[in-house]
Amino acid sequence: MYKKLITTLLTTMLCFSGFSQHKYNPLASPNTYRNADNPNYWKNKMPHAAYWQQDIYYKIQANIDETTDIISANASLTYWNNSPDSLDVVYFHLYQNAFQPESYYDDLQKQNGKHPKYGKYESQKLGTVINNLKVNGIEVKKEIDNTIMKVYLNETLKSGDSIKFSIDFNTYFDNGGDVRRRMAVFNSWGYKHYNGVHWYPRICVYDSKFGWTRDQHLGKEFYGNFGTFDVELTFASNFVVEATGFLTNRDQVLPKELREKLDITNFKDKKWKSTPSVITPYKKGETKTWKYHAENVHDFAFTADPTYRIGESWWEDKVCYSLVQEPHASRWQNAADFGANCLKVFSEDFGRYVYHKVIVADARSGMEYPMITLDGGSDPGYRGLLAHEIGHMWFFGQVGNNETYRALLDEGFTQFLTAWALIKIDGDYLVTNTPKSTYKQRFKEKTKAIDSRVYFSYLKDATKYNDPVISTHSHGFHGALSHGGGYRHVYYKTAAMLYNLQYVLGDELFLESMKHYFNTWKIAHPYNEDFRNAIIQYTKVDLNWFFDQWLDTEKRIDYSIKKKGNIVTLERKSRMQMPIDFRVIANDGKTYDYHIPNNWFVKNTDATILPKWHAWDLLQPTYSVEINVPSGIKEAIIDPTNRLADAYMPDNSSKFNTSFKFNSSLWKYPDWKNYEIKYQPNVWWNSTDGVKLGMNVKGGYMNHHHLFDATIWMNSGIQQNQTTENYSNYDDLSYRFSYNTNLDEVALNSRIVFKSSYIAGLQSNKLSLKKSDSKGHNSLSVDLISLFRPKNSSENYLNNEYWNKNKYNNRIDVNLNHKYEYSYGKGNINISLKTSTLISDYHYSSFSIEAINNNKVGNNRKVKVNTRAYLQLGHGNNWAPESLLGLSGANNEELFENKYTRTNGIIGSEMMNFNKEIGNFHMGGGLNLRGYTYYLAPEYNENGDPIKNTNYGTSGASLSTEIDVSSYLLPYRIRNQGLISYLFADAGIINIEEINRNNYKTAWSDIRADAGIGFTYTHRNWGPLETISPLVIRLDLPLFLNRPPYGEEYTQLRYILGIGKTF
Repeated sequence: MYKKLITTLLTTMLCFSGFSQHKYNPLASPNTYRNADNPNYWKNKMPHAAYWQQDIYYKIQANIDETTDIISANASLTYWNNSPDSLDVVYFHLYQNAFQPESYYDDLQKQNGKHPKYGKYESQKLGTVINNLKVNGIEVKKEIDNTIMKVYLNETLKSGDSIKFSIDFNTYFDNGGDVRRRMAVFNSWGYKHYNGVHWYPRICVYDSKFGWTRDQHLGKEFYGNFGTFDVELTFASNFVVEATGFLTNRDQVLPKELREKLDITNFKDKKWKSTPSVITPYKKGETKTWKYHAENVHDFAFTADPTYRIGESWWEDKVCYSLVQEPHASRWQNAADFGANCLKVFSEDFGRYVYHKVIVADARSGMEYPMITLDGGSDPGYRGLLAHEIGHMWFFGQVGNNETYRALLDEGFTQFLTAWALIKIDGDYLVTNTPKSTYKQRFKEKTKAIDSRVYFSYLKDATKYNDPVISTHSHGFHGALSHGGGYRHVYYKTAAMLYNLQYVLGDELFLESMKHYFNTWKIAHPYNEDFRNAIIQYTKVDLNWFFDQWLDTEKRIDYSIKKKGNIVTLERKSRMQMPIDFRVIANDGKTYDYHIPNNWFVKNTDATILPKWHAWDLLQPTYSVEINVPSGIKEAIIDPTNRLADAYMPDNSSKFNTSFKFNSSLWKYPDWKNYEIKYQPNVWWNSTDGVKLGMNVKGGYMNHHHLFDATIWMNSGIQQNQTTENYSNYDDLSYRFSYNTNLDEVALNSRIVFKSSYIAGLQSNKLSLKKSDSKGHNSLSVDLISLFRPKNSSENYLNNEYWNKNKYNNRIDVNLNHKYEYSYGKGNINISLKTSTLISDYHYSSFSIEAINNNKVGNNRKVKVNTRAYLQLGHGNNWAPESLLGLSGANNEELFENKYTRTNGIIGSEMMNFNKEIGNFHMGGGLNLRGYTYYLAPEYNENGDPIKNTNYGTSGASLSTEIDVSSYLLPYRIRNQGLISYLFADAGIINIEEINRNNYKTAWSDIRADAGIGFTYTHRNWGPLETISPLVIRLDLPLFLNRPPYGEEYTQLRYILGIGKTF
């Protein structure tokens, strides 16, 4: 016992002696992280009196074999137990074990309908393999549960003591799988590229909240102990390497002459994606060892690529290095400068960067690690990514929260910093390339950085009551993958929260309190409560109401404002309370600003302070105030700075925020500040109306509230077909109108839709109620439909005989839809009930079920097999002809929904009239036996006498299959232009008489079948126009028919043109 005590005292004396001999120096060995003169060490700046955290010191020697993609390494880890507890076991993360069969992450993938493909090593369950593990020189027992390794200590680790681990391990890179894996190897212009992340056994964090944090890795977040890393990385000699920490042997591995050759400016004029030059030739067996020393960090990562070229930019004593693959160098020239600007902005506004460098690397990624970010893209598009990942050096790198437990503290804070940096560096609007198109230069609208990075993404869900409680475990967002299940709002809702905290506190106090939080918790481990306490303690403002709402509830902001005379009335329409800034615009143009506190705190503002509005939930939902301005009130506006994240902004102005613009058909974010109304000329043609000159007006808010789409045409008769009888008999006007809005106040994910049109002589009206689940996998709709063609409407509008005039086709449709996924594809099943209603001139009903499946099979799932199964059972003695079941394709009711086929015009009646021969036009629908398109399809009895034509019926069943063979028949450059080829086969039966219980076995036609080869061309390029829907043109060659028309062979060349895919 005495011997052990003496040994401990001597060790302690030697440690303190060592500290006294070596001043704190984070750029070189020895380890000075725990020094008394390290201003960042937690004991030297404790966040609070009872705080503690564990310390680590890793020494790793690793060899990366470019021929096998295997890391062979030895790690020596010293671990200090600063907790008040004694430890008998410790735990390690083996992150790379997540990417293999039968892992927890594999099961999560399958629960989400994914069936991942694994690479060579992954399929053998080779992630990180522990070859040898010793504690203080003695082998110990270990237990591995997928990504967590439990180590049984041979001796209790008491409070205040340290322990040393020695671990021999291999970690395997793999690029053959399809699961997103941050540790990556890929082909870089003929060379290997490595991103080495989470590649070593990383000891779990033991903290005061949880004890051991042992979360299985599910592809999302991480958590690590602060300390020191000394790492040696041995690569083939042609690799250019960067990593966490200071490169201590720069003169040996990156001498001045080589650095000059690698400088990014040498390649500023290099053609984009052209072959890289060879600066250091590859010599098998020749290696370099890159040595790094890093202190005050909780992880170590590296990136390596022979084609990397280097940029460099300094801000004060901080440097940003950019590493870019040489073929991308021309568009990465400003990456280092932009990174250095980020260091400047974040240091000045939120707290000084403690490290000496940051890396931005062209690495086909988007991830952050201490001092190094793995990025992609090119300027200017990559600026948001660089700002985000560099922002992580503050929230993740320096403020080391438990990301897995509460990702909002790093991802959300960094999303806020992303917008902050873009605005401070580039201004309010995103920098974009100047479009080549004169049209786009004229009409393309600029996008605000704060909108694209924060408000749009948050509010598009908040306005739907679809923003989650963000104070949630990162694995707890409905078990979703990636950013699904609401997880993305740890980014966007949190960023919006911080901008709203700025709105509540005022600019100056907000920045001061954020700096206080950063300086208190840098190189330490905060949780949500630590953040809110730091802000509250510094500001001395009770903000619990604020944090409770934003972090722990689904409440949202929704205020409105009205004015009547000189009385301004505000209403809180939702449950979240906030202070209110508003502006009054007077009739003489002068502006007056006012502030309504929601509590006792009043922020520093130049606005006139009004009596507080202390209200919440159902309490005091309205607030009125008399505003006396000399010329009277013209308009009152809530929050002219547009920081208040109101879920419905149109009523934030007494004049109702509205924009009225030309619809340029260019993509843009919906305007979350205004109800948008857009107009656009609309010109069409058919052979009866001639040229149709019209105007389209559409409007809505955030693609969710009060959407309308209205078009009215004046039918000119110009260029009409004047060879038809009574060609001058056409309608003077046509219109189409739809209105669509949510019923969120009644039931979430429900909508009401009304459509009305009078086009081509048909009056059509439809009223629908729709309800879906939150994921959109299941939906139910109830439709009231009315179709009526007036007695005096022109015969020339009809494309075939299957229409009646002066008869109402009124019907109720009920549709149930279910979407699903499985290991090799996805599917959609639709069940439909239809029945005629009162005041209808017809009497019929039907039940139908349709199942469409899209499968990927074969090697690498290159072969796409799409199938459609359809069954309809109809009943009734008086069917509307336009609603009958088509043998070959769409009926007239379905054809009317498409502008190309609703009447004579682009597709003429000569192509859509039924006769005794196969037609040459097809539209998908019905039983879909395309080979019999517009064929009367007569059915005969045993004596050869005709029974009836079966081109239409009321009941039937069919199966269609298409096998995409494009990858085998067509070169990639042709496929890339939108051309697809496939083999097809269709088969089905249709009823020949009304089906009842006595004849249900015999009331069917014989089977008809067709088969052949088809092609589709998808035209997506509409010049500068970006929102025009693609046009699919189809050519099918039904080479085989089992029941061809009289005089035709079973097998012969036939062709069919179509618009749109068959299914």
